[in-house]
Amino acid sequence: MTMRERHLRNARLVVAEDVLVAAYPASGAALLGNVLRELGHTFVDPHVDEIGPDGLPHEPADEKTRHYRSRTTGAPTGPAGGRRFFKNHLPPEHFADTTPDTVVLLVRDPRDALHSSYRFFQGFAPTLLSYLDIGEVSFLEFLDGKGEVGEPPITVDGWVGFHRAWLEAAHFAPRSAVVRFEDLKTRPAEAVTELMRALGLDTERAAVERAVERSSFTRMRAREEQVAGEDAPMIMRRGQVDEWREWFGDDELSDRFRAPHLVETAARFGYRIG
Repeated sequence: MTMRERHLRNARLVVAEDVLVAAYPASGAALLGNVLRELGHTFVDPHVDEIGPDGLPHEPADEKTRHYRSRTTGAPTGPAGGRRFFKNHLPPEHFADTTPDTVVLLVRDPRDALHSSYRFFQGFAPTLLSYLDIGEVSFLEFLDGKGEVGEPPITVDGWVGFHRAWLEAAHFAPRSAVVRFEDLKTRPAEAVTELMRALGLDTERAAVERAVERSSFTRMRAREEQVAGEDAPMIMRRGQVDEWREWFGDDELSDRFRAPHLVETAARFGYRIG
């Protein structure tokens, strides 16, 4: 079973009481998920978790997938009186039958999210994502939809469509929140406290600060290196804010990000692409 097939199967198990975390790939779900687990909540990764009859995530039977999961989370644990958060990369139409009452939209600057997802696909294509044909595809080619990863990311069916659709879905949800990756990195305790308050979850500030400290990039990267080895491709690659400044210039590559529909959608979240 591929990761996408498992995701589609697990999506059918979402219930109204879940908190659906809609996040385009490489937008910081691993970071947010670790913080939520540290706060006593359950965070389901639908690509790798096996949902049991108890509604809790269990280690996948497949050894390769289990090893991948252990890089950032270790063995799954149940809630300590907490909520079930469900990570999701699918558009809202996959939840037409059961729409969760609570939606969190986790967003990251598209320049960083798309570059980071490209690096992830390239790193894991030889092993876990062997069904992808990305090979020696350049980042520019990736943006144009080459490599059989899916829809070209800078289209109304890619990053733009995903965020537009979930913004609308969040508007109609009884409770919703938008969280920016950049805020999780630059003011983590405040960002998490604001999220918990928006979701109506009473959380002590001291508990948030402990969860944030235990979810630092340094700690999560060290754990992954211990499990996978320093030379392996990393899920926790760099964790930087505004990494795009290292490659974004005034050329064909950056022109892709100046598409009007992308500029307009990114501006809704405070990202200025000029």
